[in-house]
Amino acid sequence: MRLGIFAFLVLLCCAAPAAAQTAITLRAEPAPIVDAEINGRAVRLEVDLRFPSGLALSAAAARRLRVRQLPLMQIGVGIEGSDATLRGRIARPRILFEGRAARAFAGVFGAPVTTRADGVIGPGALPYDIITIVLNPEPPGARDIVLPLEDADDWTVRTQIGGQQFQVNFNVANSASVFNRTASRALDATGDIPAAGAVAEMPLILGLRTMMQPVETELSVFGLPVRPAYARTNAPLLGATEDDAIVVRGEAEDAPPPILVLGRSALSRCASISVDRRSRRMTLRCAV
Repeated sequence: MRLGIFAFLVLLCCAAPAAAQTAITLRAEPAPIVDAEINGRAVRLEVDLRFPSGLALSAAAARRLRVRQLPLMQIGVGIEGSDATLRGRIARPRILFEGRAARAFAGVFGAPVTTRADGVIGPGALPYDIITIVLNPEPPGARDIVLPLEDADDWTVRTQIGGQQFQVNFNVANSASVFNRTASRALDATGDIPAAGAVAEMPLILGLRTMMQPVETELSVFGLPVRPAYARTNAPLLGATEDDAIVVRGEAEDAPPPILVLGRSALSRCASISVDRRSRRMTLRCAV
């Protein structure tokens, strides 16, 4: 998930990629869970497709697994455009997946990072050539949608949405799709995401929460409808304005690109998502 918001994820991207071997298939019921060992102890990890090559553990799980934290190494996780922060320590545990070793930097946080497992891991930290996430039974008329990846460990693809270049990530554990702030501003100005409810605080990742507004949209990506959807924003969306209206918007110089995180409902016509590290290709198996 490249949300353009996590200093933590930037650090994790610098971790050496795991040695890839063979293939693994995980079922998203409702989230993909992988079994592993840390320090000889069994652990269940939620695979979050928005993560790169990283691991997040709660402090309680780290103590149980005897994960040693690196001295004087602290991290802060923050959401772009929000005051929400999560602070913790850095560790680098040795992880085994079916006997295959993988090493990834880990963030150890005092707060729970997931309610489904002992921790959260990115697909880039799994030591397999081919990683497949099964979403639904094979729909009639399904075909492969093959998409290139710039980085085999980062499940981010680029495509045109509403006439603009977007980065697209995937969140198979949550129903709704989410536009980041840059995308929300741009699509609000063109009238492509009219508001469908009030702005409210909602969970985003690792237990962090941020302000979002439900929106209606007829936009689609890869032939898949983007709904239900939320726009990340602190203030209510304005919608398309009249020709003589004047709207002043401030833009930060380091603002992230437009990003859409596709949720589970947008992928309801898809049987699976698969990434082949060797060819740096993602394949969506969908009926569109």
